Amino acid sequence: MRFTSPSRRALGLLAVSTIGMSTAVLGVSGVASAEPLPTLEAGDQFSSDDVSSFQVGAGVCSITWTVTGAMGGYATGDVKGAYGGEVTADLDAEAGEVYSLYPGESGGHGSYDVDSDTATAGAGGGSGWSDGGAGGTVDGSEAGGGGGAGSVVTLMTGADEDAVIGAFGGDGGGGELGGSGEGDETNFLLDVESATASTSVGPGYITASANECAVSYAPYLNYVTAGDGSVTVVFVAPQNDNGIEVTGYEVTVDGGLTWAPLAVTDEEGTLSGTVTGLTNETEYNVGVRAVSGADGSVKGDASDFQTATPYEPLAAPAITSLTTGPSQVTLTWTAPSGDVSGYDVGYGTGRSGNGGVCATDQPTVLTCTFALPASSGYTVGVTALDDEGRRGLSAVQEAVTVPAPAVPSSVPTKDDGDIVGPAGPITAVTAGQTLTVQGQGFALYSTVRLSLFSTPIDLGTVDTDDTGFFRTQITLPANLTNGTHTLVATGINPDFTTRNLVITVTVSGGVVTSATLANTGVDTAVPLAGGALAVLAGMGLLVGARRRSTV
Repeated sequence: MRFTSPSRRALGLLAVSTIGMSTAVLGVSGVASAEPLPTLEAGDQFSSDDVSSFQVGAGVCSITWTVTGAMGGYATGDVKGAYGGEVTADLDAEAGEVYSLYPGESGGHGSYDVDSDTATAGAGGGSGWSDGGAGGTVDGSEAGGGGGAGSVVTLMTGADEDAVIGAFGGDGGGGELGGSGEGDETNFLLDVESATASTSVGPGYITASANECAVSYAPYLNYVTAGDGSVTVVFVAPQNDNGIEVTGYEVTVDGGLTWAPLAVTDEEGTLSGTVTGLTNETEYNVGVRAVSGADGSVKGDASDFQTATPYEPLAAPAITSLTTGPSQVTLTWTAPSGDVSGYDVGYGTGRSGNGGVCATDQPTVLTCTFALPASSGYTVGVTALDDEGRRGLSAVQEAVTVPAPAVPSSVPTKDDGDIVGPAGPITAVTAGQTLTVQGQGFALYSTVRLSLFSTPIDLGTVDTDDTGFFRTQITLPANLTNGTHTLVATGINPDFTTRNLVITVTVSGGVVTSATLANTGVDTAVPLAGGALAVLAGMGLLVGARRRSTV
């Protein structure tokens, strides 16, 4: 007979004495109350000889179980019954969970009474959860042993009791006269079945050993950088700490053979620490782990490992000039001493950075011009690379402001293309209308100024994406004069020269003036302030798509 597990049995269907949950007692008032369940604390071990049920204590994250099924009973003639099964496993556990233990009883022995010439079959062993079968008799002189009961561990899930581990009971002795052991010679662990027999003689037995929580998830190691006799690790904290407070971190430089405390700084959730006293030109295998407890005795899992080789870096270049223009920066420097193979120029805003805006393997190139979205608070830097391509020290200039292109004083005579809509050319618009405009061919990640003529009206700015394309929404002034007007997008080409997209549109639904004004669109009565518009979707968001690194 197989276990019915992993079935569920409602708690109310089992008698308190059978379930083995907390013992019900009657107080003097006649009202039933429950004695507190024993608590399995970290490092403790309970057995089925000690408790019938227990709850998991705080700080326990797994339990090591050994579950042994009961042996079958002897048949007449001293024929031994079969051994029960055995399961050993580690299962995750959480504080407050309630487990019950149902150790199986051995099958009864078959017997023969000479005086009465009567054979009596052995009874099946019981456990309160799964019972063995009784033995049989033949000719009144031979009797089989009873089948052993299986041993079962259950977990309370709401009002239900789920069997999570089961070890089968052994068959009774006597061949066909022997009773069937519970479980049909098949153990189970949750939904996984096996058929491992034990060598334990006698009744079933269950032990539960509590394992202390550790930080189950490793930190995520972003990267390791090498310095002069040092390595710096940059990482993020474990995603899950199992409810155990992380009290510190440890670092290894030998692939996990030895660990040492790591002093860590936290900048907006990114952690970093530096290991010093290392030997230059020696490769180290670096990783980190979290620890908990006052003395760091609880160790978390190690991160992935990365290799790094400390070295003596080149000195920083000397910045000689930094100039800015519309959505662009030009940086010039002198070379440091040593074997320089090239340079890396980058910029940053706060903690975010983007290196490689000017990466060159020409050591004689000492200037770089690159596009930037108009903004303030940039840090711009240059780093020399040694003959193995390793980064030296960086020279930086902070608080750099990059201006946006200005509104032209008149319609540009240089026309590099058209502003269009998502569906194509824009020819006719309505005063007060909100429309989507787009253009292309500008420098990557640069700022474009939108304006409206004849009277110049600033429509704001928008940043291009990684292809030099922009798309945004604008709202035309409601008090535009009817007639011909010009939309202009002004920015820079990839070669940093001025780029203009110009399109002429016919406005209707606006202010009606004389025929001359209707043809030219010039109306000196239109106040400039009334034309200030908001550029809506997409402004400034494209910078975030760029590759980030530290200058």
